[in-house]
Order: sequence, then C-alpha cells, then structure tokens
Amino acid sequence: MNMFNFAKLFFLLNKCLFLFFIIAKLSLSHADQLKIEEVKIYGVKRLSTSFILNFFPEYPNTKFNNEILNNFTKDLYNSGMVNKVSLKVDNYTLIINIEEYPIINEVSFSGNDLLNNETLSKIISINPRDIFNKNDLSDSIEKIKLEYQKIGRYLAEVNIKKIEIGDGRVNLNFQINEGALLVVKNINFIGNKNYSDNELRSKISTKEDAWYKIFGSNKFIPERLDYDKQKLREFYSHRGYIDFTVKVARGDLLPDLSGFNINFIINEGQRYSIDKININSSFADDKKTKFLLKELSLQKGDFYDSRALDESTKYLIKYFENNGYNFIKVVSSLKKRKNLIDITYDVTEGNKKFINKIIILGNTRTNDNVIRRELTVLEGDPFNKAKLNLSINSLKRLGYFQTVNYKIKNTNTPQSVDVIIEVEEMNTGSVSLGVGYSSLDNTTLTFGLKEKNFLGEGKNVRFETSLSELKTSYNIGVTEPYFLERHLSLSGNLFDEEIENKKGDVKTNRSGVNFGVGFKFDDISQAIKYNFSTSETTTSSSSTAASETGEEGKEITTSSVTYSLFQDTRDNYFNPTSGYRWGFDNTIAGIGGDAKFYKTEIKTKSYYPIEYGDYVLGFKTGLGLITAIEDKITSSNRFFLGGKTVRGFDNAGVGPRDTGNNQAIGGNNYYNVSFELKSDEFMPDDTGLEWFVFSDVGSIWGTDFKSGVKGYNDKEPRITNGFGLSMITPVGPLQMVWGFPVNSETYDIEENFQFSIGTSF
Repeated sequence: MNMFNFAKLFFLLNKCLFLFFIIAKLSLSHADQLKIEEVKIYGVKRLSTSFILNFFPEYPNTKFNNEILNNFTKDLYNSGMVNKVSLKVDNYTLIINIEEYPIINEVSFSGNDLLNNETLSKIISINPRDIFNKNDLSDSIEKIKLEYQKIGRYLAEVNIKKIEIGDGRVNLNFQINEGALLVVKNINFIGNKNYSDNELRSKISTKEDAWYKIFGSNKFIPERLDYDKQKLREFYSHRGYIDFTVKVARGDLLPDLSGFNINFIINEGQRYSIDKININSSFADDKKTKFLLKELSLQKGDFYDSRALDESTKYLIKYFENNGYNFIKVVSSLKKRKNLIDITYDVTEGNKKFINKIIILGNTRTNDNVIRRELTVLEGDPFNKAKLNLSINSLKRLGYFQTVNYKIKNTNTPQSVDVIIEVEEMNTGSVSLGVGYSSLDNTTLTFGLKEKNFLGEGKNVRFETSLSELKTSYNIGVTEPYFLERHLSLSGNLFDEEIENKKGDVKTNRSGVNFGVGFKFDDISQAIKYNFSTSETTTSSSSTAASETGEEGKEITTSSVTYSLFQDTRDNYFNPTSGYRWGFDNTIAGIGGDAKFYKTEIKTKSYYPIEYGDYVLGFKTGLGLITAIEDKITSSNRFFLGGKTVRGFDNAGVGPRDTGNNQAIGGNNYYNVSFELKSDEFMPDDTGLEWFVFSDVGSIWGTDFKSGVKGYNDKEPRITNGFGLSMITPVGPLQMVWGFPVNSETYDIEENFQFSIGTSF
C-alpha cells in the first residue's frame, strides 16, 4: 500500500471514531434524561409524602436524571430518618421503596454494677421516643466506655441488643461487661538527676497500686496526666528550676492487660539563684525602695521560687494600696545569665476612679442585701482596693459561700468602674452527729441542727442536743445579725440540761434563757447579753458523793449580764489559713437571783501559713476566772475543761473531782493553750483528706467547797499530744482524733478517741 492510500485510510478511521464518540455521547445524554410522569412512595409509616418529595428540586417540575436521583438518595440517607432506599422507574413512574428507622420505645442497661442506670442514661445520646440512629448508637457506646475508663475499667465492653416490638418500635438494651479494674503498676521518671523517683512520685496525684490504696488515686486516668505535669512543673519551679520541662507523659497498657505503666520523660534544666532585685516606681523614693526590698519574700542569694515571686508581688500591691494608691499594677520580669537571675518589679498606678455599679452574681439563695451589708465600699465611692479586699474577707467569714471572687470591669465612662462580685453558695444548714467514748459517760451521742442563713436572710437558727447514759441537754436559739438593716444584732437562746453521775445518785437540772443585742464597727464586734437560769441538784440517800455543790436541796437562780468584745480577721470561716480571732466576755451576776459573782473569759485563735499555705499552724488560747462577790461559787457556774479544748480527755475530764463518786465538780479558774499543724500534703488529691498533729496544754483548779474534793488547788498543767484525720465523705465532714495525755493526774478521765460526722442540707 502506497503512502497516499495509507494516509487516506488513517484519516477515514479517525473520522469514524469521532462520529462514534459523538453518537455515544448523545446516546448517553439521552439515557440520562428520564421521562417521569408520576412518583409513587411505598413503605412509609411516620414520614409524610411531602417530606420525601421535598428532597427533589423544584418538584413537581423536576427535570429527572441520574444525578438528581443519586443526590435524592444521598440526601434521604443523610436525614437520619431512613434505613434503606430503593428506586425503580417503570412505565414513566418513579417507584420509591423506603424502610424507615424505628422509634426507640425503651432504653435499658444490664451487667452494670459500678455505674447505675441513672448515671448511664445521662451520658448517652439516646432517649425513648428518639429515632433509631446508628451514629447515635456508636456515640453512646463510646461515651459509656469513656465513663468506665474514668474509674479504671479500660476493658469494659458494650454490646447492643435490639428487640423489635412491632409498629416500627424497638427496645434497646446496652449489655455491659465492666471488665477488670486496671490500675497503675509502675510510675517511672527518666531524666531526673537531682530528685529521686520516690520524691517525684510523692508530688503527683497519680499513685502506684498498693493494697492500702483505697481512695482511687491508683487508677489510670489520662486527664490526670496533665495535672501531674503541672504538679511537677510547680515542684521544680519552687526550687529554682525555671527551665524545667516535661517532654513526655504517657500511660502504656501492659502486655498482660493487668494495668498501666506511667512514664515521665523530663528535663530538669539548671538551678537559678537570685542575684539582683530592683523595684521601679515613680512614687517610691530610694528610702522606701530599700525598705520594700527587705520585706520581699525573695532575697539576694536565695534560690528562685515562683511562690516567693508571687508573694512578693502581692506584698507590693497590698503595701501601695494600703498607702492610698489605686489600681496598682506590678509586673515582674526575669533576666537569666548563667545560673543567676535578676528580678525587676515595675510598679505603676492607674487613674483614680469611682465605683459605678456593684453587681452580685451567683447568689440564687442569699438575698442581695445580706451580701451588700458586709461591703465597706458603696456605689459612688472612690475605688479603694484595700477596702474591697476587706469586704471580700468579710463575706468569706460569713460561712455562706464556698468561694467569693471579684473582678473589675471598665465602663463607658473613663473615670468609673463596675465591681462584679461572684459567689458560689454552699449548704448553710447542717445536721451533725457526734460519738464519744469515755469511762465516765460511756457512749455519748450528740445531735445538732443548724441553719446559718435561714431563708437567705442571714439569720442563724439552731437546735442542738446531747444524749448519753448520764447526760441529756438541748439548746434552741436564733440570731438576727442585722436588725433593721443596721449593724445591730439580736439573739436569743433557750437551754436545758440534766446531768446524772455514774451511779445515778446525784442529779443536776439546769435550764434558762438568754437574749442579747450586739453592735459592729468594721471587724470589731461588741454585745451585751442578759442571762437567766435556774439550777437544782438532787442527791439520793444512797449517794456516795463526798463534796458539796452549794446547790443541794435548793434551786439556785442566776441573773447576769455579759459584755462581749471580739475581732475576727480570718480569711475563711470553715478552713482558715491566716488571720486571727480574739474575744473576751465579762459577766457580772447579782442583778437579782441568788448567785453573785464576777467572771472573765478570754479566747484567741491565730493561723499562720507555712510554705505558702502548704501547711497551716494554728495557735489557740483560753483563760477563765470567776470570783464570788457574795457567798460562794456553786457548781453550775464553774468552768469545766477537756474534750475539744484539751483533746485526749473527756469533755469534763480535767481537774477537781469528788472523792466519793469521781464526778467532775469544775473549777473557778482555767487556762488552755493549743498548737496544731495541719496540711493535705502527702494525701491523695482526690479525697479532700487532711492530717493534723497537735499538742494541748491546760489546767483547771479552785473551788469554794474544798471538803471531799481531790485536786481542788492543783494547777499542774495537763499535756496531751495527738493526731487526727479529717475529710469530706458522701454523708458529710468526718473527723477522727486520737489524743494521748503525757501529763495527767490519776483522777482525770481520759478519752483517747473522738469521732464526729455530719452532713449539710
């Protein structure tokens, strides 16, 4: 074949192929255009026809083709309403067969012991009357597994049993296999050169498994690793290691599925010490600057400590605010060179501003006026940070709130700010239950009901009772701290007690009422109280009592007036870490009645943070003196000592006693001193457990009826040492105290263990 014929043949083939593709394309295009004159839908039970046809664009004028039908199917599936869709075109009719998802009739759980049905129902994404959806089902299974992981059950399995009950409804049962508890077997540190593994393990919240670990800190919880990384950073930054980093913090499941290994890879960096400290301020001269530098928590030569840096910043702010400056801002900057560091504090003051509004948030129960009456700043006043802080501490001391915080918000007016006070309320009502054991009273049961914030109006309502084999008492009282919305308090109490000695041959009844009025100026309060009481002692003919009470066979009436003065600067009502409270009561009896005496009682409490609040040292004292004006001091007006004041002894276990029946007769004079150190260090972080150690010293002596009394003039101090634990349990605060006298008299009554538990409402 010559070249010309070959070219002609090649050209002819290309032309045929081109025509073939054109025809094929036209044919396909023609096939894609569907002539549909009617749409029929089958299988629907709950869905409406309009709902389904709405997925066709511009229906009924839809120009049907394969793309439109394909998109229709996708959109219908994506609606989450249908399980299956099939399409068929028959004689210009589009036939749509639909299988709807069923409606969930009931959701149940089986095999779950550690997590109850209510807990599981709250975390899943499925509820009765919902449309069954596989995505929601998968999501619910993952949420259940995650919840079990939080309690250390990483091998938990969840399966679904679907039970069709007709009419398009199903019951779902989550079948749960909770699996074995996986705990932390080992905690390893890599890269630590200056501190041992054991020391670092003691600083993090996750703990290795041991037989005595009962608080759950040995469970592997991934979210806890971030918290542990922060704890490690704090530990090193408190000791001068500014460059410390945690490179890796990972939990690895052991091959035998018995638990986890936790691995921390760290870089300690170098340790820095302080070289220079500077204070830059336009309103602090050289003399004042030198004074401030000496008062800072950080000094030249100290190792850097982030806590000391923060405390120094707080000190500077407080110092300048107390000296009349407002909106003080202290910014610290660090300059590192080799293993030394320079610190510069830049102190600036903002412009003088006034308070526009005071906004209170979070008080769903406590009335606004109860909060506002504690504030020493008012709307329209010049803003004063020191006064505002005093107000915040006053709110904390009320005991109504778990937290009290504030923030300052700028307004549209440059010279004014809004003060926003945010409170988190707590249960102010309490039910208390106490149990004590002693050789004198045997088992003692105490029960109390208190409400410190009755009806959200700040009123204090209380009922307390004590029951034992030998003693029954109750006290009912109410206090209105702000009568007529002024710093004027009114209070009243009704009380009654009956005490019987161990043999039952001497019984004392005492009852009475008191009411008072109080005044408050800043954080100093004073009150005047009137007390009226009667007491009567009955001695049986078989009594072995050898002493006199001064009340035998007669009713003693006591009418007295008490003047009280006290100050409270503690930073917290329930768990103070700083501040003090002191007070004294002066009582004069003889305004009518039989008893005539003068009584003075002084009490103090002080709290000092150590190691920036990691430990708190408490110091308490008490002193009481009573002197007869006429006649003698009878037993019902004397002091008694022991119990919570001198731990390790019975409630009245210290001091003079009857030689015949060993009953406490009280004393005219007493003193007590107590030291206590408390902390939550070395305790699991997730329990709220605190430990404390203490040493109590005290003595009581003196009686006007010396016959038949042993130890009536014994001023020898009683000394006890001990320890205790306190924590928050599901039923309320719990405290256990072990006290051991190291110096006591043979006639004293010991009580080595005290237990109390209560709950709030």
